[in-house]
Amino acid sequence: MRWPLNLLVALAFVIPVSALAIEEGEDMTRQDRTALLYATKFLFTKDHIPIVTVLVMEGENSIQFSSSAPMTFLPEGEGGPQITIGKGPVDCTATLEAGKPAKIRHWVALEQIAARNFDEVRKAQDLWANRGLKVRSFERGSVFGFFGRVLDNRTLTLVEDSPFDDPKAAQLHRTELAAKLGVPTLEDFEEVVERPNGLVRIKCQGQAADMLFPGMVAIATQADSITVHKVEFGKGFAWHGRENRQYRGQLIFTPDREGKLAAVNAVDAETMLKGLVPSEIYNDAPMEALKVQATCARSELFAKLGNRHSADPYMVCADVHCQVYKGKGRENPRTSKAVDDTRGKMVFTDNGLADAVYSSNCGGHTESGGLVWQGADHQYLAGVPDVPGGFVVYPEGVNEKSVAHFIENPPQAFCGSTKYGKGTYRWTKTVSTDKMRSGILEQAGVDVGEIKELKILERGVSGRITRLEVVGSKRSVVLQPELRIRKAFDGLRSSLFVHKLTSENGRPAYEFTGAGFGHGVGMCQVGAIGRAQHGQDFETILKHYYPGTVVTRIY
Repeated sequence: MRWPLNLLVALAFVIPVSALAIEEGEDMTRQDRTALLYATKFLFTKDHIPIVTVLVMEGENSIQFSSSAPMTFLPEGEGGPQITIGKGPVDCTATLEAGKPAKIRHWVALEQIAARNFDEVRKAQDLWANRGLKVRSFERGSVFGFFGRVLDNRTLTLVEDSPFDDPKAAQLHRTELAAKLGVPTLEDFEEVVERPNGLVRIKCQGQAADMLFPGMVAIATQADSITVHKVEFGKGFAWHGRENRQYRGQLIFTPDREGKLAAVNAVDAETMLKGLVPSEIYNDAPMEALKVQATCARSELFAKLGNRHSADPYMVCADVHCQVYKGKGRENPRTSKAVDDTRGKMVFTDNGLADAVYSSNCGGHTESGGLVWQGADHQYLAGVPDVPGGFVVYPEGVNEKSVAHFIENPPQAFCGSTKYGKGTYRWTKTVSTDKMRSGILEQAGVDVGEIKELKILERGVSGRITRLEVVGSKRSVVLQPELRIRKAFDGLRSSLFVHKLTSENGRPAYEFTGAGFGHGVGMCQVGAIGRAQHGQDFETILKHYYPGTVVTRIY
């Protein structure tokens, strides 16, 4: 499948889309095409739908791909020279030669602020300076316009002005700094000093000569998709594996940050959503819940474009770190209808596009965004109960006693009223202290020794733990935010838990009893299904999980 492209560069002012269109067929240098994989510029279809670059595979020595029809190789993208291979089915293998990794500088990120909020930026800079830190800032994201509506997702990341070449050293310093200041820090901020490079070699069956492309090559097909073989998914999770996947749009091969081979799918946002939404929610869920999911996924996608994976040759990944995308083979008629029915619709506040994040099951109460990620303390991400009838989850406030009662005596929440919440609304897991010790080392970069005690330092409005101290025989360490806590304790479903010391196979262990699955911020997917089953339409559901927002169609 091939589509003509128009190029829209990032804008800082309102201007019609068509005024910036580069004519179809205009040549661009290979260097520009490679840079575009790292830039915050956007390509659009003739229907003004943005084209997204999404990771398929990375870290590979070779990648096999095929198509049922001839494939065209575009070393400089659309408008440049091209090579067409095959008259029928085509089976090829890509490899990378002379691969050179990127040079990346790591900074400890202190705070992330919307770049348009000048007063907040100045206040934050003064705050960190008063804490004795020298800071500098990096801007990411873009401003882009759709028929009079401007989407500004630019963020300013304040970092401590002391870079590291070693990511592990940056991780250790981040942990120590967070404990010293008593505040959570963001993930390391990565600055690309030098992009990776290499030569992409393509060998196709039945072709006597190989093709060699410096830097990158884009591939289109006359069929409706290209199959990529043995795509890795779920890395680091229990469901890790490989499978063949089909992708619409174009396939790009290029070096990744490690100087290995990466495959990237360039596909328009609406087509991508059709392969994404069914990967994020049950296909047989009520249609209104599917429409909620489609609208949230679209909003989150646009809110984050240009703000993630700045050191990678793609805008978004295809796994749980971003949103799960499995390509054409995952498409389903019901979820595709939900995408079509909500085409171009996103969640907005008075200040612009909302980052409509979501999680699987909130456990009965969503969490406030600012308590999970710095820079996410938006009013529309305030934690709200997921219980009908005005039920108050914590009438006496959040404390250890009230959280234990809430977990052990669950109310009839929407996310607990449906079959989809089984196993995630409430759960129990036992983890050995040996696993916890290694998990803490991985997440915090320190060995605490034998674990003596877990001290809950802070909980959010939902009861989720946002700061926890591990007391060990060698040293103590503070884990924050909630994701680092979950990962350190062998991948707990959520940080909304209580714990007690027990044993497993004769060794010390902790038994965790908890509620929910995921960070709990924004839309509760299982809760949305429960609400749809109770007759709520998709806009009503969205307004509950994102207070003060409206749904607006922008294309």
